[in-house]
Amino acid sequence: MCFSATASFSTAVVLIPVGIYCVKKALDLKSRYWTFAILPLTFGIQQMLEGVVWLVFDPGGGGATRLFALGFMFFSHLFWLFWIPFACYAVETHAIKKRFFIIAAFIGTAHGLIMYAPLLFNPDWLVVELIKGSITYKASLLYDEYIPRIVVRVFYGIIVITPLLVASDRYIKIFGGLITLSIIIATVFYGYAFISVWCYFAAILSLYIIFIINKAPLKTTP
Repeated sequence: MCFSATASFSTAVVLIPVGIYCVKKALDLKSRYWTFAILPLTFGIQQMLEGVVWLVFDPGGGGATRLFALGFMFFSHLFWLFWIPFACYAVETHAIKKRFFIIAAFIGTAHGLIMYAPLLFNPDWLVVELIKGSITYKASLLYDEYIPRIVVRVFYGIIVITPLLVASDRYIKIFGGLITLSIIIATVFYGYAFISVWCYFAAILSLYIIFIINKAPLKTTP
């Protein structure tokens, strides 16, 4: 988490076993919801990576700090932009919505690659700092000179949130509402460390996936 290594590792210790349970149950039931089942597991891995960032923290984000920060940001800046729309696509039964979700997944992947890939080849584009006791990932983007960062953040939110909110499954809609609330809270109260704080909130909320897997997997793949 954004506040301490202990918090990050504690969250990971809870989420990783929960994720393994959810994945096993979804696969045993041959459920389409396996795409949601992996969320607690992947959020747990992300939190574990941020825990390591705390342990190896070097002001400015060099060396091991950069390596593990890039691991954390793989999820925040790329993976979620693809996986959330794709997960909705995988469980959706409405043809038009499925088409929309897969298009959102492609757009999210393109947007994520534009944000994340340059960081791999430009070490000075990523600065890791501590601000008000929180880890802040300051990443330069290719279009910083042309597009305000708030627009980028809103676009990110649309890609991640919209599929959840318009999904046919009411349990997924509820999850989307919770994620939306977490984004609002992180933006209003922790704007200086938005990515770190929001990913922590989303990680905690992914525990709700247990409920989805236990209620929804009766709809299995053909």
